[in-house]
Amino acid sequence: MARVFASICALTAALTGAAASGPKVVYKFNHPEVAGVYGSITLQYTASTVATIMAELDFSASNQEKIAAFDSNCTDLVKSYKWHLHTGWNLPKSSASFKECSKTMTGNHYDPDMACGPSSQHIAQSHCKNKSMTYACTPASYKANHKSCEVGDFSGKFGALVPGSNHKVLARWTDYHFLPSTEMNKHKFSIVLHAVCGKEAPRVACAVGNKQTETC
Repeated sequence: MARVFASICALTAALTGAAASGPKVVYKFNHPEVAGVYGSITLQYTASTVATIMAELDFSASNQEKIAAFDSNCTDLVKSYKWHLHTGWNLPKSSASFKECSKTMTGNHYDPDMACGPSSQHIAQSHCKNKSMTYACTPASYKANHKSCEVGDFSGKFGALVPGSNHKVLARWTDYHFLPSTEMNKHKFSIVLHAVCGKEAPRVACAVGNKQTETC
């Protein structure tokens, strides 16, 4: 029966021109416990190392005063958010904010190839720390050489999350060099949002992935 169902799915995809659907991981941000952020970021695999990334987020309840209270250096108006895939989750709930999104709770950026940004999971190693001084991940550099970016550096690869006039982000990207889908089952990844205020970018919201399996 399983083989028959798989064949039907493959035939349907071929007839419709749709890509075969793989594992899906949803990172859900639950307001009000997540610094006024509501919505989700979804990773949908379409091949072993290819994933569509969909952001559907509402920042309308985000509180600038609370962000400034958490980080006294964060006094500029927050207009964008950096976002990254982090290596861990040590919390009993599925989303959190501010100090609960610390390195102790969520780790650093997932960086299996040691691209070595300042917040790489390998930054404690001297070689990586030295390399981080020249780290410069941008959408252009990622397109030219995907190993110039940490796998988890979404904002470097695709740009920051910038809410529109309605305070929402609705966007989609395709990452052609994402971590293998099999690796998703070996780690408890989280996504962390950093409020950009001048030179500061404190961690303000985070969520753990909920793995799902698409049937067709």
